[in-house]
Amino acid sequence: MKKYGDLIKKSLFTILMLSIYLVGQSIPIPLHGISFQIGSEFSMQNLLSLTTGGVFSSATLFSLGMGPYMTVSILISIILFANRDRASQFSHEQRGMIQVRGIFVLSFLQSIPLAYNLQTTVTSQAIKMNYFLVFSMTIICLVAGGLLISWIASINSKYGLGGPFIMILPGIITGVTRSISANYTSVIMIASRLVILIIVTIIFVFITTGLYTTEYHVDIQRIGIDRRSKDAYYAFRILIAGTMPLMFATSFMYLPSYIMQLLDWKNDFILSFFQLTSLRGIIVYGIIIYILGIIFSFVNIMPEQIAQDLKESSDYIVGVNPGHDSQRYITRRVFVFAILGSLYLATVVITPLLIGYWTGNEIYTNFSNYFAMLFVLISILDTVRQDIDFLYYKDNYSLFNIKLKGGR
Repeated sequence: MKKYGDLIKKSLFTILMLSIYLVGQSIPIPLHGISFQIGSEFSMQNLLSLTTGGVFSSATLFSLGMGPYMTVSILISIILFANRDRASQFSHEQRGMIQVRGIFVLSFLQSIPLAYNLQTTVTSQAIKMNYFLVFSMTIICLVAGGLLISWIASINSKYGLGGPFIMILPGIITGVTRSISANYTSVIMIASRLVILIIVTIIFVFITTGLYTTEYHVDIQRIGIDRRSKDAYYAFRILIAGTMPLMFATSFMYLPSYIMQLLDWKNDFILSFFQLTSLRGIIVYGIIIYILGIIFSFVNIMPEQIAQDLKESSDYIVGVNPGHDSQRYITRRVFVFAILGSLYLATVVITPLLIGYWTGNEIYTNFSNYFAMLFVLISILDTVRQDIDFLYYKDNYSLFNIKLKGGR
């Protein structure tokens, strides 16, 4: 048991955090009733709710989910990595304070339209109370829940498995099962359609897992090390952007509706560009995913910084001059994989939407949600796998495990 000690401890800690998270989603906000009947149809609100681990249809302590934490974390990473010199001036405590303040502000902004939409869950006794008081209490509870979720995610990143984003795992699993149940009678109960769904799912999981885990190696010559050494390389994944384009595209598509709710104003023409029931909305959604995929690829892999780090360490890419040539070499390769990866993700998500639009059959539309959730699920499980592999080899690695003859 000792050699698996860290793995067991971190696994149990993550299970505890997930349990607390699920309990928090069951605690109703005062003066509100609670209902977990989330719509199974495909919509941006449902997809946003599932990808952030929120429960937008019920007034619970954790209704906001991981949305504020995820958005602020990614935005801070983009800003800091875009200006490494400026980022180096911030201490760990200062970054943490900036993150907490950002989460507070974003939780407050997101809680306003959510509290407005949750008016239908107010209890009969609360209806007789002052509306502003009930509305304010709802916002306070939602913001407090958003901050608590952020704390849970942060400590799981330090003491558990799967990083902070594993907190959305229950929501992702719920989304996958709900997409299947939404088409139960039309797909599951018909043997031929069920077989097709199983085959397509297996193919999708196989291809996506392969693309997500496959790495491209750039051979590096390190000073004093034989250039034939297979350990001297810089690696990045084929799907460089990961799931961030999908999560941000969902938020971006929901943004106009969110702003209109804040302003108590509605424009159907503008909304048509961000609704997946229209062809223009589907096309816009695909374009946003594609563009964000390229952007986040260069956020995750920064050619300029890599070239600079190689130059400062006196290392270089085999067959490429240090400095500008190395930066251009890496940029070209990242750009190629960014285009291919973004195209794959956009195609996976919008193909069912286009088929559903042209056929007028919502069954196909719902499967866009299904494949999007599977993609995110693969990403989360791969992160957990990496953590488990690291802990396993760490717990079983011994630098001096050879007992010399005659030694004690």
